[in-house]
Amino acid sequence: MAGNHGSYLDSALRMASGNPSTCYKGLWTVTLTPNILPNIGSVGSAIKNNMNTNIHLKDNLRVCVIGGGNAAHALAALLPSRGIFTNVLASHGDEAERMARGLAEQGHIVAEFAAHNDPSGTIIGIPEKISANAADVVPGSDVLILPLPSFAYPGVLKELKPHLRKGMYIGVTPGQGGFDWVAREILGNMVNDLVLFSILPMPFNCRITDYGKRVEVQELKKRYRVGVLPDSATDSVIALNEKLFGSTESCGHFLSSTLYPVNAILHPSRLYTLCKDWQPGKVLPDNPLFYEQMTDEAGELMDALNQELLSIANALTSQGMDNIHVPHIYDFLTRYVYDDDSPDLATFFRTNPGYRGFRCPFKKIVHGNGWEPDFSNRYFTEDIPLGLCIYKGVADIAGVNTPLIDTVIGWAQGHMGKEYILNGTLSGRDVAETNAPQRFGIHRIEQLSC
Repeated sequence: MAGNHGSYLDSALRMASGNPSTCYKGLWTVTLTPNILPNIGSVGSAIKNNMNTNIHLKDNLRVCVIGGGNAAHALAALLPSRGIFTNVLASHGDEAERMARGLAEQGHIVAEFAAHNDPSGTIIGIPEKISANAADVVPGSDVLILPLPSFAYPGVLKELKPHLRKGMYIGVTPGQGGFDWVAREILGNMVNDLVLFSILPMPFNCRITDYGKRVEVQELKKRYRVGVLPDSATDSVIALNEKLFGSTESCGHFLSSTLYPVNAILHPSRLYTLCKDWQPGKVLPDNPLFYEQMTDEAGELMDALNQELLSIANALTSQGMDNIHVPHIYDFLTRYVYDDDSPDLATFFRTNPGYRGFRCPFKKIVHGNGWEPDFSNRYFTEDIPLGLCIYKGVADIAGVNTPLIDTVIGWAQGHMGKEYILNGTLSGRDVAETNAPQRFGIHRIEQLSC
C-alpha cells in the first residue's frame, strides 16, 4: 500500500484509548424465441461462442435470480443472452408485477454496458418466468443467485426453504455478512445437501433506468474469487462462475469471504472521517459525492482498519485455521478487480469510472437548507452490524485488539441508538441484531473452522 499512514493510525489509537410487505403473488411466463430478437451485434452469438464447457456444468443449466433490484435486472438480461435458462423471483412489494409489466411491454430486458466492458453496448435477454411466488420459479432450478444485501438473507432463505432440493447451488454476492452462519440457522441440516458459495466482488456496478425494461451497467467485473461450502465443490463452483461471469479463483475458507475488506471497510471509513464531529442539530452545507470527493484521510482510515483485519486473519492462521486468505482492500480492488495503477485508495476512488455519481447517505433537514447524516441508511444498518461487528466478533474470539474498529463502531452505534460494543468487547445489548459469530453461538476458533 502506497503512502505512510502512521500518523493517522497513531492519532486514532490515542483517541480510541480514551473511548471505551405485501407481495403480489403472480406468475408471468415468456417463451424465448431467438429469431424475434433485434439484430444487435453484441447480443447472443459472440457471447455463446465463448461459453465455458466445463464438464462439471450441465448443458441445460437453469438459474433463478432472487431479487428485483439493479443487479437482478442486469442478470435478467445478461444470463439469457448467454443462452442460460433464467427465472426471476422478485417477492418484495410489487417488484414482480412491475418487472413483468415492463418485460411484456418491451418484449425483453435491455442492459446497456459501458464501452470499456466486455461485452459492451446493448445486451438483451428474455427471462422465462418472473414471479413473486417461490413455488413458481425455484423448483427445478440448478442454481440460485442472490445479489442481495446481507440483511435480506434470513427472510429470503425462509422463503426459499420449502422449495430447495438436494444438490442445489446457492450463491450470494457481494458475499459478506456471514451467509453460511445465517443459512445454517435458517435451513438447519438441509445445508449439508446444498452447495453454498459467495461471489466476490458483486459482478455489476449498475442502475435501473426504466424498471423492468432497462438497466445501465457502468462496470462488469472481469475477475472473481469465490468461497465455497463444502470445500469439495470448489472446482465446480469456479467452473460455474466462469460460465456466468468470468475468470474465477478460490478465496480459501468460506470465512475468508465473510472477512473480505470491501463495503465494511470502505463505507464506514468515508462516513466516519466525514461526520465524526457531527452532532444532532448541526447542518451540513452540502451532500458531497461519495467517491469522487474521497479524502486522503478516508483512504488512510481504510488502510488502518484493514491492517487490523489482517491481524485478525493472521491470528486465526497462527491458531490453527487453514486456508484463511484475507487481502488488503487496495490490492483486491485496484489490482485484482480493476487492474488500476492508482498509487493509493483515495486516488483510486476519486478517478475510477466505476464509482461515478454516487452521493453520501445524507438526508435533507426538515426545516431550512442543508443536510444531515441518515443513520437509517444501509451504509450504517448493514456495514456496521453485518460488517464491522463481524470483524470485531472474530477478533474477540481470536484474542486480537482492534482499537480502530472499536472506535468506528462506537461512533456509529451512538448515532444509531444501538449498543454492540460494551466494555471493549462485542457484548452489548444489540449483539443479537448483528451477524457476528457470537450471535450464532460461536465462541471458539474450532467452531469457526467448521
